[in-house]
Amino acid sequence: MRRILYRYSRPFKKGVREGFLLYLQDKERESWGEIAPLPGFSRESIEEALEDFLSGTCRLPSVQFGYYSALLDLSDPVQLTAIPIKMKTKVGHLSPHEAVKMIQPVSSMRIDVNRKWNLQEALAFAKCFPDVEYFEEPLLPGENAKDFPYPVALDESLREKTIPPYPHVVAHVIKPTMHGFPLPKIQKGIDFILSSSYETEVGIHQIAKLTQRLNIPLKPMGLGTCHLFEEPLFEEEPYVEQDCLHFPQKWKLKKDKVQVIVDEYV
Repeated sequence: MRRILYRYSRPFKKGVREGFLLYLQDKERESWGEIAPLPGFSRESIEEALEDFLSGTCRLPSVQFGYYSALLDLSDPVQLTAIPIKMKTKVGHLSPHEAVKMIQPVSSMRIDVNRKWNLQEALAFAKCFPDVEYFEEPLLPGENAKDFPYPVALDESLREKTIPPYPHVVAHVIKPTMHGFPLPKIQKGIDFILSSSYETEVGIHQIAKLTQRLNIPLKPMGLGTCHLFEEPLFEEEPYVEQDCLHFPQKWKLKKDKVQVIVDEYV
């Protein structure tokens, strides 16, 4: 089996998003994976992820996701050309007053607070949006989650030892790049929402394929982030149509956009 590891770096939110693309080829089959820890959120750095991959230990979450998803796609390919998605509105960088002024209420909204507000701020904001699907991580750590009576989705809390005791948890937002394999178990009565950590096109495609591999009840997933990058790394591009993200059947890398780190047969 041939494996090639490419390093990429491209503009993202006035900064740079970096990571590695893993290409595997075995006779006529080929597959892609992505190793791209997210700075400020992943527990490992990009250099730690590279060392973990090259050593063969694969103990870090981003390495587990990238390597094992590529291996799975090589041995047991999944064909997935489209998946329903839903964008969420991020408001944690705003005050509750600013957020209320910014948002135009619609039914079944997903609002992400990123654990930035205290209980009183979150309650005052939530009252303005009675038809929300859920508020994702609405409270600062240490706030009294028992007193927040609105529907909640957990994200960061799922990767910590103590989960806030919200009374109405309706969804778990799972980021494979940050969780690694195996992913948390699906819990009855709680939606299992796969979400991106700003991966490239192939990373998002691999996350989407997990809905089939894990037989996840299909809800709109949090994978609509490709448009945030101005410089595609592949000749083919996903596109959104009628609230679905559509993928090409194959991927052709723009090799002038990447650097080869490893090219070997194993």
